[in-house]
Formats: sequence, structure tokens, C-alpha cells
Amino acid sequence: MRMHAVRGLAVLLLLLSLPAPTCAQRAGPQACGQAADSADYGEIRVGSEVVLQRHRFVGGDPNWDESMARYLGRVARVTRLSGVDDQGCPGVRVHVDGGRWFWRVRDVNVGADRPRPPPDEGSGAPGAAIPQACGRTEATVDYGPLRTGTVVVLGRHRPVDDDDNWSPPMSAFVGRTGRIVELAGVDERGCPGVHVDADGRQWFWRIRDLSLADDADGTVAYRPGLASDHGRPGPAAAPEVEVDPRMIQACGLTDETASYGDVAPGTAVVLGRHRPVEGVPNWVEEMEAYVGRTARVTELVGVDEQGCPLVRVDVDDGDWFWRLRDLRLP
Repeated sequence: MRMHAVRGLAVLLLLLSLPAPTCAQRAGPQACGQAADSADYGEIRVGSEVVLQRHRFVGGDPNWDESMARYLGRVARVTRLSGVDDQGCPGVRVHVDGGRWFWRVRDVNVGADRPRPPPDEGSGAPGAAIPQACGRTEATVDYGPLRTGTVVVLGRHRPVDDDDNWSPPMSAFVGRTGRIVELAGVDERGCPGVHVDADGRQWFWRIRDLSLADDADGTVAYRPGLASDHGRPGPAAAPEVEVDPRMIQACGLTDETASYGDVAPGTAVVLGRHRPVEGVPNWVEEMEAYVGRTARVTELVGVDEQGCPLVRVDVDDGDWFWRLRDLRLP
């Protein structure tokens, strides 16, 4: 009897001495009933990898659309912390669906338990073959699979010869999807780069730090804007566009031929969402907050790549270019 007790004690001590099992995936914070300005995302940040799961009911509401089911079990990178839904459940947007759906953090698993590429392999998706080499010239630049119109996930630049060609305002776009609007040559380190629509073409993004935003079936899922960042997911109806005939509508102009009609610095205008020209709206989501607001023009700034005259205004501190054709006079 005594020997059995000693043997049992030895087994117990052995079990206690073993390391605790680790869990590669962890559940996100479970609480709902929260407010957007104090939402708890736990360890989830922009750029975090999560595994998407079906939403459970909260207050009788799962905030779920069956179109989301195709992404279940997918590894996704968080592109935005999106506040809370009608049940006060914090949610995020992710890259695999182009930011289309609102995913509750209580129903995603944090951490994907998959090997990551070494730092010198960049952030390109496996098999994407996004060129990593710098030291190129305009004559030898290689963009690999990237073309105008390709949708990519933006990544922070890694230094090349101690030069990361980076500006702090670019950090706000890391992890976001953007559509390439221009193959922009090379920087001083010979690193190929592009311009994208997500930041209004403001910054040069090295392609070695981008990854392709591929959907499950190999097509690209992408939406340049969302009707609401917090509500039930789903495509929004196209907004009614009110065109002011007093505003010059022409594009295809140059900085020398641009005409602004009666608009000059100091003119009061009502801001409108840009309509696409040649399929390009020259628009970012941050501008949506200013649509319908009255602003005063501070600068006439020439034309964009579609030849549409642009202005800067005071209400956004001059951060964005606004197309003249989509403004209205009060």
C-alpha cells in the first residue's frame, strides 16, 4: 500500500514538472456592450494575424452575413480596428476580404501558428514572387506580378543600407489594402516602388514590403469605401450624387490648362464624394467624414492623374486633394 502511494506521488510530481501545453491560437476579448471609444481589442492590433470564425449570437443578433462563410478558418491580417456594432461587440476589418466585412473580435482566434518568412524575405505572399532586390535603376526596374490596378497590403519599409525611405504619417496605412495607381520607379536605394489610392497617392511604397491581397478563389476582393465602419456588413447602395452645374466638370486637363471658374482661395464650397474618372475615384476612406461639410478653399493645386482640377480646403487642414467637379457652391 505504501509503495503504491509512493509510486503515485512520483507520477504526480513528474506530471507537475512537465511544461504547460501552449495554445497557438487564443480567443479574443469576449465582452460586448462596449462603446467605440473604449472598445477592448485585447492583444489585437493593426497587422495582427487572426483566424476567422463564425459569429455567435449576442442579444439575439449574430451580426452575420452568409457571404462571410467563405472566409471561415482563413488566416487574415487585421487592417483596421473598427469600433463596435449594434450589440457593442468590438470588431475589426481584415485583408482577405478586402475590408468588406466587420468581424467580431470575440469570434476570431488570435495567432495563426504558421511559419513566418525570415526578415530578408519581405512580406510578399508565398509564391507571389514580389521582387525583393534594390540597387535597381529606372532602366532595370522589375515589378514582378505588380501592375496598375493590382490590390496590395501595405507594409512598413525595412531599411536598406540604413535607409528605410519612411515617413511617420505612412504608419497609419500599414496593414491596409490599396490599389496600385502608378508604378513609380525607384528610390535613392534603387528599391522599386508604387503609388496607391489608399493614401491619395501621397507616398512612395517599396514593393519589397507589400503583399498581394488575394481572395480565396484567386480573385481580388476590394472595396475603396464603406458605408459604415461599425454596422452590419454588406455592400452599400451607391450614394446619390448631386452635380453642381456651376462647377467645371472637365478632366483630361493639365496644370497649365486647368480652369477653376469662379472658385478661388477663400471660396466656400460643399465637399462631395469623388466620382470615378477612367475608373479611378482618387479617393480614400478618411475623406468620407468630410462629405457634405462646408469648407473654404485654401489652395488651387493643379490636376491629378486623370487631369481633374484639385483644391485644398481648410476643414481637413489641407490633408486631402478635392476634385473641383465634385464640389458644390452653397
